[in-house]
Amino acid sequence: MFDVKSLQTQLISLSKTDEAYPQEWRLMPDAPQTVYALGDISLLKERKLTVVGSRTTPANALKLGEKIVMELTSEFVIVTGTADGGDSAAAEGALQSGRIIALLAGGFSALPQGNLPLMERIAKHGLLLSPCEFDTPVLRFSYEYRNKLLAALGEGTFVLGAGAKSGALITAKYAEKFQKKIFAFPYPPNSAAGEGCNALIKRGGYLVEESADILGKFGVDTSKKKAAPPLTAEESKLYEALKELCEGHVAELSEKSGIPVFKARAVLSALEIKGLAVAVGGNRYGLV
Repeated sequence: MFDVKSLQTQLISLSKTDEAYPQEWRLMPDAPQTVYALGDISLLKERKLTVVGSRTTPANALKLGEKIVMELTSEFVIVTGTADGGDSAAAEGALQSGRIIALLAGGFSALPQGNLPLMERIAKHGLLLSPCEFDTPVLRFSYEYRNKLLAALGEGTFVLGAGAKSGALITAKYAEKFQKKIFAFPYPPNSAAGEGCNALIKRGGYLVEESADILGKFGVDTSKKKAAPPLTAEESKLYEALKELCEGHVAELSEKSGIPVFKARAVLSALEIKGLAVAVGGNRYGLV
């Protein structure tokens, strides 16, 4: 657990004259004069992609987002916020390689208590960054400024989930202003959790179904796809049922695949382990 009293002495301060200070912020008129870091500051020198999402991003989008982010770290350091939901999924995906920068909205004394274990892991394996002095509280305007800085750091912004008034859309707004590429998951019509994502796509954002949809836009060769995990006959039947329905109750999936319910639960769990399905609550499963 972070010891707040000793934390202040561990921070690295980077002024605009320091070589490690983020290049992407140098020409911003309202950029922080000094930033404070905990972790691997060498990550600031690498190619970066911003990934954000609302706290209400659906479970299947979180799982797929985590998987895609993990694949994106082959080319990019992932930059995200510190909230539950989409930000946390982005962090989890990137933590597998340690290529993660999480940007705080306030000083290090105002670390989000509900996400403290995740923040500790990011500080240990990646980088925690703040544009504020240690004792700066998080105020109402802090998030918009933080989201502006997030948008500036990445070569593009990928939105995992956003309702009509999600804070993730503020990040996307600034990314558009900075003329950066915008990426978003597509959602079914009338989906409140994805209304903002669909709006971004309608305005010219790139629709994302897999990591190649992002990597290809940056000129990365994605012709060599990673082989899919091998499936048993029963796993294949349930996976095909999931692909057809996208999401369904275990009884519905059982009927469509011809696999008894008592077996279907175990098979769906196996598909979860292989990263192809996710439990979304109420005995329902979604496709990843």
